[in-house]
Amino acid sequence: MRVIKKISAATIPPGNPYRIILRRDYPEPFIALLAFILGIWLWDHYTGKEVGYAPETEEIALVKIDRDLRLAETMADDPPWLKWLAGVDDPVVARRAALNVLGKLAKAKSISAQGLEAFAIVKSEQERVPMQDTLGQVLQGRMISDFQETSRLLANHRGTWWHAKLIDDWEQNAPPAAHWRQSYGQDNLQLKTRVVVARTLVWLLGLVGIAFIPHALRCMKAGLSNHPKGYGGAWPISLGLVVFLVATLAWIGFTMTLEVGIDSLPGLHPAVGIFLDSAARMLPSLIALGLIFRRPSHAVRVMGMNRPVAVRALFGIFSLLMIIDLGLQRTLGAGSNEPGGGLNAGDAGLWGLAFAVISACILGPLAEEILYRGVLFRACRNRIGVIAAALVSSAVFATLHFYDGYGLVSVGIFGFSCALLYAGTGSLTTVVALHMLYNTAIKLPEWFIYHAPFRG
Repeated sequence: MRVIKKISAATIPPGNPYRIILRRDYPEPFIALLAFILGIWLWDHYTGKEVGYAPETEEIALVKIDRDLRLAETMADDPPWLKWLAGVDDPVVARRAALNVLGKLAKAKSISAQGLEAFAIVKSEQERVPMQDTLGQVLQGRMISDFQETSRLLANHRGTWWHAKLIDDWEQNAPPAAHWRQSYGQDNLQLKTRVVVARTLVWLLGLVGIAFIPHALRCMKAGLSNHPKGYGGAWPISLGLVVFLVATLAWIGFTMTLEVGIDSLPGLHPAVGIFLDSAARMLPSLIALGLIFRRPSHAVRVMGMNRPVAVRALFGIFSLLMIIDLGLQRTLGAGSNEPGGGLNAGDAGLWGLAFAVISACILGPLAEEILYRGVLFRACRNRIGVIAAALVSSAVFATLHFYDGYGLVSVGIFGFSCALLYAGTGSLTTVVALHMLYNTAIKLPEWFIYHAPFRG
């Protein structure tokens, strides 16, 4: 089938499957029912009573606290501009944030003895009080870490910031059990190098993109006057809503079933986990494409996935989003309110890196752009215009990511920018590439800073 320039009864034979799709009548009560089911699920996620945190929350929170405290202490004497570039806080601020996170875990009764030990040591350093007194109050006389074993952990490039503080305090009255200070210092220098290099590279990408911001703005402006054409330009809004809602609800059901199955089968190989996550990622978009297209080649042409990447517009919008994000951080504050800071325990190690790249940097952007921009935005644009459609699709996009405050606004602005870019270029390939770049600029530095093991 060749590219359809205009859909009408005169140009499409009566038996054409695409004419049949366009003539489908979806009753408003049916659409309302689907939206109501999705709304109930969203309401439960945003307002449902929290019963503690997930089992791995403390684990990932302690990893983040350890790396943040190491960086804060290692870079304490560095110039303020370098710490700002690397996103590293002063030691006092980092310890205060750590105490806030550990306090949340304790309040939710989701903290272990190891977490309480960390809390006591951080509290002692922050308040400048004797460490053994604070440990005695918090742990009620229980001893968690062993002197010799903890020293060996630190000497072997393991252990944590609070372990180093604990052993340092103990060694004031006892000879060292192992020569750990050199290894611990090497680890901290590795961490500093990683954070400076990773975040400098992201800033360099943003600086390169500044030169293309005017071109990106002109591209998005042009999209406001572009008139939808062809099969995609004939989609009624009811078709887009039904396809989106059916695909999203199918994804919800699949992921809930998947979570139950994984919980009942512990010890799955990471490769199996990557495969199952990939299936969950791609399911909604595959359902959507199956409902509105009869051949993959038709989907590629109609959605603009055969068009080249608009590189200048891509880098311009990426830079613009970085500038906007700086403003949001100043006004709303950066970071997640969750104890884990938005990190995923499954990203640890080399298998975790593979999971992050495949899931968040490749399949996630592809699947989400097909569904949110390729289907939902495009169908809405045909009826209510570019700006209104971009607002609707980006609001739904942000809401279904389950962030709050800064994250919700940031993701919403990103989705709005993607919609305007799609309208201006007609290239879903460009929008997918922007989404991949955006996620990669977050995920890869995050992995190298918080998940990559230290090298001895």
